[in-house]
Amino acid sequence: MHSDNLERTIGIRVTEQLYQLLNKVCNNRGEDVAGFIRRTVLKELAELSYLSAEQKKALGVAVTKHE
Repeated sequence: MHSDNLERTIGIRVTEQLYQLLNKVCNNRGEDVAGFIRRTVLKELAELSYLSAEQKKALGVAVTKHE
């Protein structure tokens, strides 16, 4: 889920525990934290039906028949 036109930066604060967990998960998956967070945000937006059926499918989010 990489895009060459990433233009905006968002900073977030997290607890040390969440920071360590994010790093552990990302290291195990072979991805960086920023990519993990971008994908997670996109999945949440998909589940809230803010993304197209095609985008939902690409993210592994269930698509209903009327979409």
